Amino acid sequence: MARVIKRNIIKRGGLLLVLFLGLSHWALPQAINSSSIYRNDTVGIRGAFAPQWNLITNREQAPEGLKQNFPADKGPDESPLFIGIHDSQQLFIRLLTETYFDDLIAYARVLAQGIESQGLQVLSASMSSDETAMQIDYQHPELGLRFRERVSILPDSQVIRMAAWSSNLTWDTYAAVIDDAFAGVELNEPVNGNSGWQTVWANLEQRLLSSGVEGLELAQVAVQTNSPALCVDPTSSMLWRVDSPPLQENGSEIYLFGSIHVGKAGFYPLAEEIENTYRSADYLVFEVDPNSLADPAVLMNMQTRGMLPAGQTLADVVSTQVLDEFRRVMGNMGLPADNFMGMQPWFLTLMLSSLQMSALGYLPEYGLESYFLAQKPARTEILELESIEQQIGFLEALNAETYLAYTIDTFETGNEEIEKLVDAWLCADKVPLTEMLFAEFDNTDLSAAQQVEMEALMGSLYTRRNIDMADKIAEYAYARQGTYFVVIGSAHLLGEGSVVELLREKRFQVTPVSLSP
Repeated sequence: MARVIKRNIIKRGGLLLVLFLGLSHWALPQAINSSSIYRNDTVGIRGAFAPQWNLITNREQAPEGLKQNFPADKGPDESPLFIGIHDSQQLFIRLLTETYFDDLIAYARVLAQGIESQGLQVLSASMSSDETAMQIDYQHPELGLRFRERVSILPDSQVIRMAAWSSNLTWDTYAAVIDDAFAGVELNEPVNGNSGWQTVWANLEQRLLSSGVEGLELAQVAVQTNSPALCVDPTSSMLWRVDSPPLQENGSEIYLFGSIHVGKAGFYPLAEEIENTYRSADYLVFEVDPNSLADPAVLMNMQTRGMLPAGQTLADVVSTQVLDEFRRVMGNMGLPADNFMGMQPWFLTLMLSSLQMSALGYLPEYGLESYFLAQKPARTEILELESIEQQIGFLEALNAETYLAYTIDTFETGNEEIEKLVDAWLCADKVPLTEMLFAEFDNTDLSAAQQVEMEALMGSLYTRRNIDMADKIAEYAYARQGTYFVVIGSAHLLGEGSVVELLREKRFQVTPVSLSP
């Protein structure tokens, strides 16, 4: 019975992080190998990759999750395959040669059919003008993985296939890295006996750009659409206006906007009243200044704190049951769990929550913070209510075993709840939004021990942070004159003990802003 109740307590792991915490979702673990050179004269291939690529060329080198890809009887100079893992551990690359038939266009169609038969979606396809090389981009819509594959003809009745994959979340970051990696592979022509190496992929980009996909119908291009929700009250918004005599005397204004830290392109532009208020602000206030994430020292600190102490692995800090579930989930995504065993459970929780949201098409580059930062007028100054140091501390305070276990559970079962929550946010439907976030925190069936655990969770993510945020926002009434536009996770503005309630207790008038019908 206790396990059932605890599932109810924490099953919304991804939801909590999306609406409670604005922390960046990624840091970089260490590489697992050091070689970035590949050469196989048997099939006439060599590659010289950037040092960030760590190449696996045989079964003995490979982590457990990748061993099955390599023939058991092939050594490093015999197998027509390698798999590379980038230092980021978020980007993988695979090379494979195989027999093909007559023409590349026919091969491309068969390849596209095979891709779609696995539940993948073809996004785009291009063929070189001489029909000797093609590129196809596709994605796994449920797991949030995106792939780029280039195929070129070898002179000995084979094709060479180079594929790279990463999460949708990091794709824009790594697309250029993928193209550089493809250009790092060269093809020999052993059958024709010509000396030297053919830099096929180094020249492929221009050939792809010079000719489109006319006449080549691989598959219908997948297009993501965002249908507007039918809102019960179309005038409702996640914007509040804060007023008080000191604010009026100072000639200042404060607005609170409840954000969601990930989103889709279809979320924008926002309602006219919100856009106008934001663009006229003198100060843009975030939970954490997004610009601080560009500081290498900050990212290094996050990476360091996200790793377990030397000599420890995940097996030392979580139960066998949780570890087995983690391995299974990572394996389903094509990511070797062994590469993540040195990470803190809270960091893995963050990673899985991010992957879940990206799998549903909700990306941080379309989150409210990213949008406001990109559209910010040059004169607007950025302020922050917290720091990355503090937000990491909030995560470190979570119960590692429990929160990782139920984040794994939510990763596979919570998609419907996430969609409902996002729909409620889009409509600013505050009552159901509040109920979805907090109903389980009011569970009267909890034991005393479970109630202590719940209060600790609420204290870390919500209660204490709300008090500190409200205190800092209240100070703006006496600070420099101007309009303050405060962007914080929507959960902090809803429910008992919210920032809105705390400001009202401080004698501020906090009024929801209605949109034009």
